[in-house]
Amino acid sequence: MQVRDLNGTQLAVIRPAAGGFPRHSHDEYVISVNLCGRERVRLDRSSFEVDLDEVTVYNPDQVQSCTTRTPDETAFACVSWYVPPTALASLTGDAPVDFERPVVRAAHLRSELLRAARDLPGSDPGLVEERLTLLLLNLLDLAAGRRRQARRRTLADARIAAVLDRLRGDLTAAPRLADLAAEAGMSREHLVRSFARATGCPPYAWHLQARLAEGRRRLRRGEPVAGVAHDLGFADQAHFHRHFTAAYAITPGRFRAVNI
Repeated sequence: MQVRDLNGTQLAVIRPAAGGFPRHSHDEYVISVNLCGRERVRLDRSSFEVDLDEVTVYNPDQVQSCTTRTPDETAFACVSWYVPPTALASLTGDAPVDFERPVVRAAHLRSELLRAARDLPGSDPGLVEERLTLLLLNLLDLAAGRRRQARRRTLADARIAAVLDRLRGDLTAAPRLADLAAEAGMSREHLVRSFARATGCPPYAWHLQARLAEGRRRLRRGEPVAGVAHDLGFADQAHFHRHFTAAYAITPGRFRAVNI
């Protein structure tokens, strides 16, 4: 994984060892194009195909995973731009937004993102940032919709909302499904079904990606990998390493090194 910082955002070329990604989420908006191959993406409760002339746009906290197909003897790779909500809000007058269309067929925007990834190492970062800002404004016109709060209101079941609060409030260990179900006053089967309908994945998987996202935040602050793994309730550093690398295509140690 090659990562470049750009005024609070990150532009990365990613080559996942397994080809695709398991379920995970990001704190940022993630804007991506494929360098080679096609993706079959699962995003929250929907699934779709992504081809080479398309741009994907995912909102913060959306649960995503994918499998990939590439020509023989060719490894899958993509360029991803990670944009914090504050950076996007600065373009919208502080109005938080959802991208309603996760896939946009826009060859010219794909070309701009690839050009930025290619040019950034040797170009004036200000010029690259300007081009990417124009790209983001184009995406807002093409794919943005309702305010982000509207998506959160779809979690209508108060019991599921309470479970989410419980999971967010304790990222130090994996939850016991029986305990969550008892607290919610639901059977385990009903909890899993209702939770997955509301969030796109069952409670344990949602909590795992939340712990990994918290791990990213802590590693960015320079905290040691072993301490982060321990604090977030992973069995050992190797356990954390395996899940983190599968989700983000970069080891925790490498991620920490490129961010401090």
